Amino acid sequence: MRRQLEGRVEVVEASRERYAALESLLSGGRWKRRLRAEPGALAVVLRHEAAFHDAMDRIQRRAQMDGWPVHSPVLVMLRDVWTLRSRLEALVRKRLDELAPVSGATSLTEDLSRLERLVFEAIPLEPIPGEVRLLEGDTADAALVLRLYVSIIGALVLGPIAHGWGGALVAFVLLVLLIANIVHGVVRSGRYWLTSQRLVWRPYSGEPVQIPLRSLLEDGLQTSFLGVRVLGERKLFIQDVAQGHLLAVLMELRRQPSLDFARTERLADVLCFKVTLEGALLPGGASGTGYAVLRPGYVAFLPENRGTQVLRAITGSRSSPNVRAGEIPHIIEQLRYLPSEAGFDACVESAVAAAGGVRWSAWESRYDASTPVWKEIRLQTQAPGSSPGSLRGKVDWSQQAEAMRLLADWPKR
Repeated sequence: MRRQLEGRVEVVEASRERYAALESLLSGGRWKRRLRAEPGALAVVLRHEAAFHDAMDRIQRRAQMDGWPVHSPVLVMLRDVWTLRSRLEALVRKRLDELAPVSGATSLTEDLSRLERLVFEAIPLEPIPGEVRLLEGDTADAALVLRLYVSIIGALVLGPIAHGWGGALVAFVLLVLLIANIVHGVVRSGRYWLTSQRLVWRPYSGEPVQIPLRSLLEDGLQTSFLGVRVLGERKLFIQDVAQGHLLAVLMELRRQPSLDFARTERLADVLCFKVTLEGALLPGGASGTGYAVLRPGYVAFLPENRGTQVLRAITGSRSSPNVRAGEIPHIIEQLRYLPSEAGFDACVESAVAAAGGVRWSAWESRYDASTPVWKEIRLQTQAPGSSPGSLRGKVDWSQQAEAMRLLADWPKR
């Protein structure tokens, strides 16, 4: 049989050795470290998969033509190798699931190629050319506080129980477990930063992870009170109680193709600050408090309770996460990276229409110059045929010079 098959049995036997070697590397803990130490084990399986399948097909056809018994040594060996390959396929799928979202039916070749890319791809921690760092955070503080609260509650609940048992050893074990809970939370924490192209996670213990924003799945941003779960080329959970929701909003905005080619410098002549709208009725129960977007030629008002509509109008996506009031200025800040002023103004106009806000031209409005900018900014509409309205708000000290420059050319009252 071996002579008749002209070396194809040897091809299958060689594949058996390669499959066994790769299975050994992927089994157990620290599998990524072992795989990186022997990168050729994965590459050689990929390189010979086509030859293996060709040999399998030819052996099976010859066995059918010649009527070989099912217990012949060649066919027994063939089934053993296929069983080993199936086991390796399931193991590769399991390792992929640890790193990235896995769905649908794929081949061993596709899964191995994907695993090779995820394990061996170098991750640049510094910004690459054309990349802008937009947001960064450290989860150690949040993790420490959360674990500390859990530990205190656990101590209050379990302390009387341990005392009732009358065992100092039990109390000591509980104390050790509570301390270990806190330490584990801090060790598993790390730093992250969002750029215009990717999310980078650098844990204090372990290897860094990056997720290209264009790889995010349609439902790849899942927020909770603990943080945000990200599903894309990799899967990751950022446990940040303070900024997790904002991170999800900015990722939803930044993964849109319209912002994929954004420039690295922000658009000038834009100021966003909190205001109150007076004397004008807004449709659909929109709030009279919100944010003003001040430009040389106009001012736009976005109600604070319509942030989700603002985001959806800009992205065109109905699955966008809910936007909290304080996150609207961050959305406007991201729009400043659009390639043109016309693109920025069009997005603001769409957001105003979707959120039920207002937009006043500079030539239909007046700026109350009698009040210093550092104290209050007041803009009044003079549009013919409409009820009078005004916007009142204050800017931060860092925005005062920009506000004075933008309002210098506005008609004054």
